[in-house]
Amino acid sequence: MSKAFQCAGRCKRRIGVARGSPVLSWSKTVFRGALMNTHYQIGEFAELGGVSAKTLRFYDEIGLLRPASVDPRTGYRHYLPQQLEELATVLALKNLGVSLSKLRELTRKRGSATERRSILNELKGTLEQSIQAATQSLSWVNSALDEIDECQQPIAVIVKRRPALPIASLRVELKNYAEVSIFEGHLSEAVPPECLGTLRGVLWHRCADSGSLEAEPFVTLKKPVPIKIACERKQLPEATLACAYSGMDDQSAERAYTAIRRWMNVRGYRLAGPKRELYLGQMLEIQFPLAEN
Repeated sequence: MSKAFQCAGRCKRRIGVARGSPVLSWSKTVFRGALMNTHYQIGEFAELGGVSAKTLRFYDEIGLLRPASVDPRTGYRHYLPQQLEELATVLALKNLGVSLSKLRELTRKRGSATERRSILNELKGTLEQSIQAATQSLSWVNSALDEIDECQQPIAVIVKRRPALPIASLRVELKNYAEVSIFEGHLSEAVPPECLGTLRGVLWHRCADSGSLEAEPFVTLKKPVPIKIACERKQLPEATLACAYSGMDDQSAERAYTAIRRWMNVRGYRLAGPKRELYLGQMLEIQFPLAEN
């Protein structure tokens, strides 16, 4: 045996670190005991966990992460080292978008992997819906930008929900669009003035692009009309409507019609009934009843 090896052996025995040394065993016991008894005040635990003390107080208040103990005399909160793992789980799931209420539910149940998977799958579904909605919104914005490029004064299209209205109407076939005014006059003459409501307009059942014109001039009723009257009495159905405004001239109206058609196409709607035109002084409100594709 070399002198160097003998010297090393003597040194190990002298400092008590040889295999099975009672000094080494005692130090491990003391070290482990210190770990088991370690606790942190809220400021220390917050710094270790990478959050603020205010956040820990809030988590305590909502029952998400309670301190291991609270000094009854001072009210100081104390946390154990093991709770750093609980805090890390909370923060990791929160950063994924899990709500605090779901996190609280999970921690109260000491959530299993199955429960955590369920919550994350629910979150995944929500995010996928959000992505789909954002993609739709992006296509709508792009369409609006294209419209601005094509027209310096784009037509605004809005959605309205309108209740059913009692109306008197005349459904007729026309030779041209201008002819509708003749039947509007007939309708006004047929309905007693005391029964007339404030709105009048036209329902377009068929337009020129279909090869024929079929219109239904109407007036709203504020009271029942006599039975013997040369017009139809009915309810204008309740509807969700895509609406735009125009002047009374044909060019302005056609621009509004085009804008509504484009709006419906981008959003995936189809027409759910005859188009409506309401006369509002010198303005025309064009309405398309909507149904989803």
